[in-house]
Amino acid sequence: MKISIDVIPERAGHLEVVEIPACDRRTLPGVVSQRACLLYGARWMLAAIRDAVHLIHGPVGCAYYSGTVRKKNYTVFSTALGEKEIVFGAGQKLEDAIREAVSLRPRSSAVLVYTTCAVGLIGEDVEAICKRASASLGLPVVPVNCPGFGGVSQGKGHDVAAAALLEHFIGRGPAGPPLENSVNILGEFDVQGDLKEIEQLLQRLGLNIICAVSGRATVENMARAHRAGLNIVHCGRTGRWLAREMEERFGIPWRKVSFFGLAETAAALQAIAAFFNRPGEAAWVEKEAEAARQRALPYLRRLAGRRVALFFGASRMGSMARAFGELGMEVVLCGSQFGCQEDYTESRRCLGRGTPMIDDAHQRELEEFLHRCRPDLLVGGTRERFMAHKMGIPFLVFPQETSPYAGFNGFVNLAREVAALVGAPVWRLGNSGFMREEGEEMVARHVRYMERGINENERSSL
Repeated sequence: MKISIDVIPERAGHLEVVEIPACDRRTLPGVVSQRACLLYGARWMLAAIRDAVHLIHGPVGCAYYSGTVRKKNYTVFSTALGEKEIVFGAGQKLEDAIREAVSLRPRSSAVLVYTTCAVGLIGEDVEAICKRASASLGLPVVPVNCPGFGGVSQGKGHDVAAAALLEHFIGRGPAGPPLENSVNILGEFDVQGDLKEIEQLLQRLGLNIICAVSGRATVENMARAHRAGLNIVHCGRTGRWLAREMEERFGIPWRKVSFFGLAETAAALQAIAAFFNRPGEAAWVEKEAEAARQRALPYLRRLAGRRVALFFGASRMGSMARAFGELGMEVVLCGSQFGCQEDYTESRRCLGRGTPMIDDAHQRELEEFLHRCRPDLLVGGTRERFMAHKMGIPFLVFPQETSPYAGFNGFVNLAREVAALVGAPVWRLGNSGFMREEGEEMVARHVRYMERGINENERSSL
């Protein structure tokens, strides 16, 4: 397939049709990226720990930014740093804030202190302050070192959060043999009830979840997590590193699976059943998959042959591409804001050669792609929603905002909601001549803009 988007020369390697795109690089200066920062990545992973105090050490805007994760609102505390503290130091203010936050949440089992860009720049010894506070209060006070400039994207924030969990919480309980029929789920965020769907399927296999990082993690169940018989990694970007470290430290084996789509869900359950030596479970898994396919059939008929573009976070790319393939849709673009080498390699295996893959695309590139290729659906984060709507293209938010997409029931939900979006009468307006002409003019303006930029660069290099 011909590459359908022009990218500025410095980003040429970030769009690939055959190989995997360049990734894990800093965003080009001057380009408005769709990425988020380390603090956001750390909050994405730690927000759901409900028995801990979450204290944002930085300006109050960072706390406001951190209060909503995956469409859920969480209580966060802030040191609300101002000019005075940034110039003269904020150590005493942090100690006071930790004590005040614990007094307001006296039943908390730990305190998580997130550092921001301002704190990173003034070089404060947050770790020493947390140690003093921990000794004084008698509970873990843990620094999460996640200033926004510390990495190229929110992916690094996931790594920082995982390291904090492993160092201070996971396996802190008494040692002992593996608990019977027990698993952990790593990299599952319980978006709109996904975790409940997965848990019901695992219960059919006779398994219990000790800890779900980060959908249902507490200080108590993380302390027992080292006694699980198996770690199930759902999101590779957030769970793979933790699984490898837990295997090395506690000897827990792990399996990377996906619960999105019929084939992936069935394969996941069969792999887990095989690990626990339960070969007799294959029959009901196949039966459930077929039953879900029959329930989704009316929607699949409406979606056959439709084109979909995917642009969201990292590890879901490959599994969601398979799921949309099961809906009968053709994936015409697959990309991520912060995918790593492993994510893109897995996605390329799913997609094969010929489908464009793009890393860290910005709005201009996505606009151009939509105008040229006119997919029937764009799937992405909320940042891309209004761009798609203005261009008359149906848009699906992912991670989703309505119902679970995981498991067999989740596949039926996905099929129903995609069919409703694509078939909505309002999108007929998007095929009007007026919108096509407007789109062609927008692409033409972009080409002129690109040419002007290249010429200016050439002149400046002389």
